[in-house]
Amino acid sequence: MNTDLTLVIMAAGLGSRFGGDKQLASLGPSGEPMLVLSILSAIRSGFQRAVLVIRPELEAELTGILTQFLPANFEYHFCYQSLSDLPQDAKLADLSHRLKPWGTAHALWCARDWVKGPMAVINADDFYGDSAFASLAKGLTARPNDWMMVAYPIELTLSEHGGVNRGLCQVAQGQLRSVAEWLNIQAQDDGFVGEGPNGLAKLPLQSLVSMTCWGFSPSIFNVIKQQLTAFIEQQGQLPKSECYLPAVVQAAIEQGVPVYVDVASEPWLGVTYPQDTVWVKQKLMELLGDKTH
Repeated sequence: MNTDLTLVIMAAGLGSRFGGDKQLASLGPSGEPMLVLSILSAIRSGFQRAVLVIRPELEAELTGILTQFLPANFEYHFCYQSLSDLPQDAKLADLSHRLKPWGTAHALWCARDWVKGPMAVINADDFYGDSAFASLAKGLTARPNDWMMVAYPIELTLSEHGGVNRGLCQVAQGQLRSVAEWLNIQAQDDGFVGEGPNGLAKLPLQSLVSMTCWGFSPSIFNVIKQQLTAFIEQQGQLPKSECYLPAVVQAAIEQGVPVYVDVASEPWLGVTYPQDTVWVKQKLMELLGDKTH
């Protein structure tokens, strides 16, 4: 198998709660968007290329940003998250009810033609830290046919300005046993509360969550094909339904695929709401200063 490492960045989101294109927001010490900070971290860890899953209207501005901040010889590609780019058996005759793409599993599906070997998969608008990419590079190089994730303690991932969505992880013996999407997670005096698969519930204080910091082999695309096809059949007519990557990973775990877990040793930073930006800029300046180049 090709053991060159590819970083896949899901950058097609609409940023509805943020009120704009978070993936373009200037947050780093030199005005870098988060995705640039991630690519620079990945380069330091030995990744050879990046694939950015975007909306077509972002390409020109992103090209300018990447040209400004990345090494001239670093290889990157754009691919589009198109509503109609679905598995053959999942085609919908009428997409007129749909205004947004089909979620994170669909975003990764749209990158399938650009990835031949092991890949890290992240969000464009999150900061993961150098150590997360070092963990991914080490794991993917040692086990190029396996899957992995870097999990974050939940208390390091919340916003003071409202609820957040997270993939809640159950981990045993260094492997992921289950991951489920929880919505609107917030801190309370006695812990955390969120909307899980069975409705509103408390979360354990020591919870680990997925911040979309995954490592996959190309076998992920076969599982996405199965899950996306089933999803479109069941929920394809709902205008806002999304097929989440954690649901695909959970299906793979149930099929016997091992997913190894590293726990992050640096803080995760992200902007869910516009009010988060000042704090995140300050934290990035403290963490990175002028070390981004």
